[in-house]
Amino acid sequence: MRERDFVKEAEIKELQEIIKLTKAALTDPEKEKEWNAIRTSFALYTEGRAKGTYMMRPRYYESKITPDELEYLLGVVEKYGDGRLHITTRQDFQLHGIERENLPNVLEAISKMGFFTKATCGDSTRAVITPETTGFEEEVFDVGPHSRITTDYILNGRTFMHLPRKYKIAFSNKEENSLYVKINDIGFQAVIKDGKKGFRVYVGGGLGPISSNAIILREFIEEDEFLYYVHATRNVFNDHGNRKIRARARLRYVLLKLGEEEFLKLCNEYVENFYAEKGDSLKKYTRELLDEAAQEKDLFAGEVKELEKFEDSNIIAGKNGKFGYYLRPNRGNIYKEDGLKLAEFIRNLGYEVDIKITSNQRLLVRGLEREDLFKLKELMSDYYGGSEFFNSYSCIGSTTCNVGILDTPPILDYVLQYFEKPEKRELANYLPQIRISGCPNSCATPQIARLGFSGRRKKDGEYFAIFARGKFDDKVVKLNEIIGEIKATKIPYFLEDIANIIKAENIEFEQLVNEDRFIELIEKYKEFELEAIDFNDFRNADAKRAW
Repeated sequence: MRERDFVKEAEIKELQEIIKLTKAALTDPEKEKEWNAIRTSFALYTEGRAKGTYMMRPRYYESKITPDELEYLLGVVEKYGDGRLHITTRQDFQLHGIERENLPNVLEAISKMGFFTKATCGDSTRAVITPETTGFEEEVFDVGPHSRITTDYILNGRTFMHLPRKYKIAFSNKEENSLYVKINDIGFQAVIKDGKKGFRVYVGGGLGPISSNAIILREFIEEDEFLYYVHATRNVFNDHGNRKIRARARLRYVLLKLGEEEFLKLCNEYVENFYAEKGDSLKKYTRELLDEAAQEKDLFAGEVKELEKFEDSNIIAGKNGKFGYYLRPNRGNIYKEDGLKLAEFIRNLGYEVDIKITSNQRLLVRGLEREDLFKLKELMSDYYGGSEFFNSYSCIGSTTCNVGILDTPPILDYVLQYFEKPEKRELANYLPQIRISGCPNSCATPQIARLGFSGRRKKDGEYFAIFARGKFDDKVVKLNEIIGEIKATKIPYFLEDIANIIKAENIEFEQLVNEDRFIELIEKYKEFELEAIDFNDFRNADAKRAW
């Protein structure tokens, strides 16, 4: 792939334009109106309802970050923000706690390392998702280059901005990693047909108050055709998305309105029209870039060897006899002390590895030698989840999020700390990962969790809708359904009952959750009250750092 030219990228990504407008908006009311109309499309968001600070979200190619970049960004947030890099659920880092007058300084500072904010938020085309393991594991083929090509394409101009709402794209390298392909606006699953590389194309997915799985648009397109579908589906969305009612503005609502047959007919018409407009030009452009990518050094060339039997689920086997290791920072927040330890460890390895940002608030360090796995685990012991359950995560919560209803990080802390007690910790081994959102939106993706929770507030406190019973391993997925409701204070005891049943009967969670007694268990927790919990106690524990 061609070497990045940051000067040219700054022009394409309108760096000076947004810096100039952000500065002018500080003193000119008319410019402020203009700035407010576009700032979210450049990832400049207000935080909370009374904090008076801003969040910024740069874009990360293929969700990769180098040790130098990590250290640099930590320096930026220490100087201008609240000291943390927050890992999102869409393979980004966010910068928080930035005073408005410092926004131009931060935009300028991050651009020096090749980070820009154009179209990462607002009614734009968001980060292009790929499995963090692509290029490292056994797969149909590496979809990293396709992600890079797509990212460059959508950022050239404003065609993929100012849409009815956000537009999300995902690629998968094999069936086992294809869930996000099947829940996004458009997704591409790597397949081989008659010896040719290509993709199965999904459209119309999305999560939120009303969710929808994606449906199959094409069973197979050739590897160099994906940009036609990215652009044509954008055109469908732009022309038919609901610009009057934001709550119904996503592409999936066009599918829900028209029905599958008419929606697929519409999408195919737009694809045909876009092919007629562009001819072979996009195929040639894409093929040239794919051929260049194929000539690049493959950091992980080789076969995948059988993984030794480690109890640690954070270890994965990679190509060329190398390993990957997952790190899970508390609340998804990385602070300078920890980030510098990680960066220095990687620099001192004496061989090349890389770091990927995942979609579940973790980092994956790829390419480690066996002996270095345990050195990294010991060094970053505070970042060790230890089990699937202790890798649970929440959204960022209402303290920071403007639309959030509940402040979920302290609630998740309350749940996890219950099972960190010596007499309870063994039970955590029987529990699934949980995902907690503070409102009906999908930032923590409860709709695709093994067990998910979505927040709401009542007169007597914080409550959560319970999401479960989805099926995610079929060609077309079935999303979770809401199967009940529980008060936040009761969640640890509810989970403890689940763990005790699974342990005593030696069954899987999926068996239990689909039985009638699971609903009966939820109903049981409506019949009694527990002592009130002040979640401020958990919130204040982190107040000296981010909150």
